[in-house]
Amino acid sequence: MAPLGILALLGGAATLLALIRRPKRNRRVQAQAAVSMAAWFLLWFATASPFAQRSMGNLPDHMIGHVLVMFAVPMALIAGSTLRSWAWCLPVGFRRTVQRAYYRRRWRTPGWLASPLTAALVLNVVMVGAHLPRFFDASMAHRSLMDWVMEPAFLFSGLFFFHFLVPAWPRPLRARLRWQFGMVVVTMLEMLIMAMAMSIFTKSAWYVMESSAMTSMPGMSMATTASFSQQQLAAAILWICGDFWAVPCLILIVRRVVQREGSLLAALDRQSSRLSAGGA
Repeated sequence: MAPLGILALLGGAATLLALIRRPKRNRRVQAQAAVSMAAWFLLWFATASPFAQRSMGNLPDHMIGHVLVMFAVPMALIAGSTLRSWAWCLPVGFRRTVQRAYYRRRWRTPGWLASPLTAALVLNVVMVGAHLPRFFDASMAHRSLMDWVMEPAFLFSGLFFFHFLVPAWPRPLRARLRWQFGMVVVTMLEMLIMAMAMSIFTKSAWYVMESSAMTSMPGMSMATTASFSQQQLAAAILWICGDFWAVPCLILIVRRVVQREGSLLAALDRQSSRLSAGGA
């Protein structure tokens, strides 16, 4: 089984154990646990299920798996406060020691590591680099490269990116709203450009897939070039699925602006006043 598939099973078990050990399970706790369990299921589905095996020979399915691992799973894990909930798996005394150490920590995260700019750069570099034909073909030819490098890079770059955008109770979001907006818009634009490059700016197929269905020997596979129509469909999935995460994030950012300024028009007036003062 793929490493992330094992991680999904262990993570789901830890989430259930934490929920069972909690003395109070109100609606918020139950909802967060449900979101976390959904994330673990999606991670297993995208990396270790029969769908994941079939996606090694089908480019559109493969793109669906990538979108789930990089976008849907990180957003759900963060929204479910998954890591914080795992503290309930620990014995009471040790849990309190860990929590005191966390809240009294003296170390500080380096500025570049705590920057949303770094998170956006990492996510976009991973996304573009993983879909370059040379690296993509290498990961398809060597399953260990897919299991241990590409898919973990998708998951952890997504977690790094979305922890600046998605609230995880009770952790507050520290990134400025302008940076949050820029992260989403730049990533949407990059996904659009990549989708257009795969479907409009080229007339040939880029990728080589591995398909066990093309051989009569169990466990054996052979390389086959994905059709251009498959590549176009994969590009459409990349862009359409981008809307599924980006639009809700933009709505959340606008709501945060309204809560801070009182209205969207007030925020625009304030920004225009700053620009005018700067120009003067």
